[in-house]
Amino acid sequence: MEGAAMATADSYRVTVYGQGSHGSSPEHSIDPIVLGAAIVLRLQTIVSRQVPPQSAAVVTIGSFHSGLKENVIPDRAVFTLNVRTFEPEVRETVLTAIRRIIMMEAAASGPPEPLIEDLSHFPPLHNDPVETAALTEHFREEFGAEQVGPGHPVMGSEDFGALASAIGAPSVFWFFGGNTAQTLASGIPPANHSPFFAPVIEPTLSTGVQAAVCALYSKLRK
Repeated sequence: MEGAAMATADSYRVTVYGQGSHGSSPEHSIDPIVLGAAIVLRLQTIVSRQVPPQSAAVVTIGSFHSGLKENVIPDRAVFTLNVRTFEPEVRETVLTAIRRIIMMEAAASGPPEPLIEDLSHFPPLHNDPVETAALTEHFREEFGAEQVGPGHPVMGSEDFGALASAIGAPSVFWFFGGNTAQTLASGIPPANHSPFFAPVIEPTLSTGVQAAVCALYSKLRK
């Protein structure tokens, strides 16, 4: 696929502070779990209500931790979130909304200001149109035209995009499929990051190596 291939990714860790108390005396507390839950739910409205329907964005809360005992209200909660976007304007809208929601929800509860920490940032990944067209033809010659087709942008992210942009060089990132030995109860094959993700080794491995060698040879044989 040419153009936008993979999304920008931004990850954060958020600590919301409260006031601890015994579970039997909630009036003496500022419950960070309730506060954190309110923030998590409100964050889910960003994509549906602040991002144009024609654009794409994902806001994921990947972890939430707070407290150690069922009858003790803790003094803080920590959660992590991940954001995926393609367009710089949409990214700015989403990141601004995230900070605004976190701060305003916390202010409504009256605890100290939350702490928002950067965890990681992955740049967008763009495939150079000229190089993509050329490599597509090499792949068709290598594997047959029926085995090579156009892809589509995915919300996943890759730091590969930083390599070429750092030196101002064109680049192409491609995908290849693989069979899986398992199917989940839903009938959907397990995706990467699933503990059940286990592609059949062959011909998956040899196909990947063959594609890489083909790409290298297309540039080196001259």
